[in-house]
Amino acid sequence: MAVRDFTNTMKRGAIYRIRELCAQGKESALRAADETEAALIKRLSELALYPEKPSFQTVGEDTEETEFFRLAGQLEANGDIRRLITCGGVDDGKSTLIGRILYDTRSEEEQQEIRNNPVLLRRDGSVDYALLAGTTEEEARQGITVQVSYSTFHRGGSSFLMADVPGHEEYTHNMAFAAAKADTAVIMVAANKGIVAQTRRHTRICYFMGIRSMIFAVNKMDMMSYQASVFQQIAEEIVQMMEGFSGCICQIVPVAAKSGKNIIASALEMPWYHGGTLIDTLQQIDIPKPEEKEYFCMPVQRICKSSQMKGAVIKKRVIQGEVACGSLSCGDEIFVYPTAKRAAVSGLYCLDQTAESARAGDPVSIELDRELDTARGYILASGDVLNVTDRIEADLLWTFDNRLTQGKRYRLQIGTAAQTAVVTKICYLVDVNTGEHRYAEYITKNELARCELCFAKQIAVTCEKENRTLGTLRLYDRETGALAAYGNIIHTISEEALNRDSKAVTAGERESCLGQKAGMILFGRKEQEQKSINYIEHDLLRMGFHTIQTELQESDEKELRHIRKLLDAGLIVLLAANAPEQKSAEGLLKEKERIFNCRNCEMGDEIGHTLKRVREWASELI
Repeated sequence: MAVRDFTNTMKRGAIYRIRELCAQGKESALRAADETEAALIKRLSELALYPEKPSFQTVGEDTEETEFFRLAGQLEANGDIRRLITCGGVDDGKSTLIGRILYDTRSEEEQQEIRNNPVLLRRDGSVDYALLAGTTEEEARQGITVQVSYSTFHRGGSSFLMADVPGHEEYTHNMAFAAAKADTAVIMVAANKGIVAQTRRHTRICYFMGIRSMIFAVNKMDMMSYQASVFQQIAEEIVQMMEGFSGCICQIVPVAAKSGKNIIASALEMPWYHGGTLIDTLQQIDIPKPEEKEYFCMPVQRICKSSQMKGAVIKKRVIQGEVACGSLSCGDEIFVYPTAKRAAVSGLYCLDQTAESARAGDPVSIELDRELDTARGYILASGDVLNVTDRIEADLLWTFDNRLTQGKRYRLQIGTAAQTAVVTKICYLVDVNTGEHRYAEYITKNELARCELCFAKQIAVTCEKENRTLGTLRLYDRETGALAAYGNIIHTISEEALNRDSKAVTAGERESCLGQKAGMILFGRKEQEQKSINYIEHDLLRMGFHTIQTELQESDEKELRHIRKLLDAGLIVLLAANAPEQKSAEGLLKEKERIFNCRNCEMGDEIGHTLKRVREWASELI
């Protein structure tokens, strides 16, 4: 029996999330505000952790996990669930559209309660639909959305979980977070403005995050007197824009969210439009499914014992995870990455029930016919079908406040595997509005770029177009643990690249990796100048520069060669030397603008002015 016969995608996601929290030792995040939520979490925990049933904290403040399980509880009894995201430009009507849908899909009694609630009304007595979508009063007052809010509604036997995301560019990371969990995007376009830069940005990011089903809602048609020519012009621009996104199913629907036109019922004001309403489109749209792979693949999530399983007599190790692609049956042979060992499947469980087979999306527990070394982060496959590498090329959507520079280490996660990774090269920056490629020395928040990454050790991966589970990655800041980037693996580094990199490393490559050009700051050799050297070096280090102190006593070839190596390493050399030796050292750099003379600099009233000049000089080396 397959697990999807008796549970929905939200419930499976909650079960998988519980396993993740337990595998990472974060059970304390599982909290509930009341007995109903506590019972739900306990029930899901028994399914997820079978055969183990630890106790969880069930009282505490709301967390992101609490909201997720609350939504899973609301939709637990539903079958078909579609996860939507509404996005687009600022003030294009995202929150109003969601509120209008929530209002129109409710019963007459519930609608009357909303009309009688003064908190949900505008000053003129009309319903403020944005507040129904979870928008706070402060956000509604400013006319913006900052945080992601979720709403549920039901129509014609289908259930929908819709995310309302910010339209402002500075909150793109929130939008990407919601898009990662959605299968359909409703992209708002205001009829009075047409396609704006943020429309293109959100469309590209939705595609980047794996969404292949997109509905463009051309809103505010009432402001344009429901003119067919206005809609036709915008529709042509959308079709032209979508030519750059292969494999997408795209539909375009005219609506007037505030007045509810063409959302639930067809609008008499638009007799020229012969398509379905927005709700009809949401119900009927086909979500493109990834190509079915012949091979089985599953990242190992956690290992437990089978001693408490129904009918179990002997303690066996059980490997838990979610099937990424393909199917698995009892008796099948599996291949383990990275050990390259093989074994046969002797037992298979879908949640707490025995099963003969499992397929993509099923959370399963697997028993093998012999003991193998397996741990979280390993991968089970039907054969040697993946690429094992420590170098990849990937597209990164940077979501961190600090900029990405080459050479910094981050914590990488692909599937359930985590290790250290370094961005060794920024190939080019992708303009998220136009798709154009540009040169960049670093990436700032909300930018998209093609990069090369190097891992601390080899890992089994595939490209994103083959499988999103093993073809996508996340980078986390090692110090704060904050999410730094979403990534799609384009391909592994080829043999040609390995041959290219077997050549001697150049000074330019080292500078590119460090994110700075080599430079030299000259000081005298007076004893009192040492404090100035230390002071300036500390200031440069705080700015993120790589520095080294050294001195030149004589202008002989050996000492000059030593300084030359420091410059070739891409460092800023703080050199203490007398005037004759300084003259020899200056000849090591052809570009004289890379040299800053700080001779006779001492701690005192002038140090602040000197520091300002050094900072300006150093900034030119980035």
